[in-house]
Amino acid sequence: MSTLVVEGGIPLIGTVNISGSRNSSIKLIYASMFSNEDVILENVPRIGTIEHELEIIKSIGGTAQWIGKNTLLLNGSTIESYKVPFKLAHRNRTVFLLSGVLLYRFGKAFIPKIKDESFQISPINRFLDTWDSLGVLYAEDENYYMLSGENLKASFVNFKYPTQMGTDLALLLSSFIQGDTIINNASQDPEIDELIDFLNSLGVKVIRTEPSKIKVTGTNIFKGLNWTVSYDKTEVVNYAVATLITNGNVLINGVNRESLTSFSHFLMKIGARFEFENTTLKIWHSGETLSNTNANISPYPGLVPDWQPLLTLLMCKGYGQSNIYDMVYTNRFDYIKDLNRMDAKIDLVKPSDIGKTFSTHDDSYDIKKLGEPSTVIQINGPVKLKAEKLDIQNARFGAVLLLAALSADGKSIIFNFDKLEEWFEDILDKLQNLGAKIRYVITD
Repeated sequence: MSTLVVEGGIPLIGTVNISGSRNSSIKLIYASMFSNEDVILENVPRIGTIEHELEIIKSIGGTAQWIGKNTLLLNGSTIESYKVPFKLAHRNRTVFLLSGVLLYRFGKAFIPKIKDESFQISPINRFLDTWDSLGVLYAEDENYYMLSGENLKASFVNFKYPTQMGTDLALLLSSFIQGDTIINNASQDPEIDELIDFLNSLGVKVIRTEPSKIKVTGTNIFKGLNWTVSYDKTEVVNYAVATLITNGNVLINGVNRESLTSFSHFLMKIGARFEFENTTLKIWHSGETLSNTNANISPYPGLVPDWQPLLTLLMCKGYGQSNIYDMVYTNRFDYIKDLNRMDAKIDLVKPSDIGKTFSTHDDSYDIKKLGEPSTVIQINGPVKLKAEKLDIQNARFGAVLLLAALSADGKSIIFNFDKLEEWFEDILDKLQNLGAKIRYVITD
């Protein structure tokens, strides 16, 4: 088990370079498996989640090897099995993205079901609906979905709400189906646009006909190519929030300003000080008052769900009460109890409690059966956090706990830090280079 000792209250000062996007890398790695030629991906973050995806590919015979610190050589011509090992992939929703490649190569696929009590599982109904829309036949047993491609057809995929991974799956499946497939209510995330550009370079014909509508014309010939993965927008937000809550002054390199428009508007609303220059974000805080605000978490181009915990932590520094309404997920609030143990003043309330109508993009949530959930985060600030013992049980919330410790009075102890390192490349080194006092201890 990895343990950190974090001395809080020290301003972060200096320059940090953003790594390649984890989300983009995963989908591009799987898309590369269509090609019988070499695909070179550069700027891929060297992190645990990527390593695990590569192990899944290698387990079915695919070629996936590092030829540089952040450069991958990929080739799908060596894939020899249509059955993904259950023990290796039973907690990875991303494994569903392999269904397109395996159906293309074998006409069938065995995809593991997602089963892991230690991990908060997101719904998969949109994946099943996409299979249905495109004619994928499937049966299931205790551990697997068993797919057949004998009835595949170009069709119309209509999502009730925008979904990034649902759009990923629809794009990859329709890439080899002859004819035109239309994806409606498609995600507008920049990572989806990168996948579209990548597929076009592979030989598929993909265009956005409208902001939320995509047309795919499939092919059976996939090329090799070299590609540089875009930078990670959530990592930018991590370091921006870390700078503000520690009263720091940081230059963040590797920034796509357009992908951060909603975050920029949020910063302007609360009175944070920042400026963009080309691909650099300069952000600083020197004691000025940050205002309270109200904000909704929604699919891109809104404030995306991965930013929700970070914005909650930031508003602990705001004056007055802030409300952050998560309109995407109903169950991503586990970190709040830890912040409250650090003396944050955060309540989780129902939308109706503040005069709002409940709304969620999770179309698997049954409000008639489960009732109205508490999805509005109320933060009362400003508060000064105190040091605590923190345990990273879920990598999704690891960054907010580490950032909270950086801003707290005293020395915090963080257990299971390795889970966070699975998501963010060199995060400890980057923070230490900005002046953070963090000691890394290996324990049994």
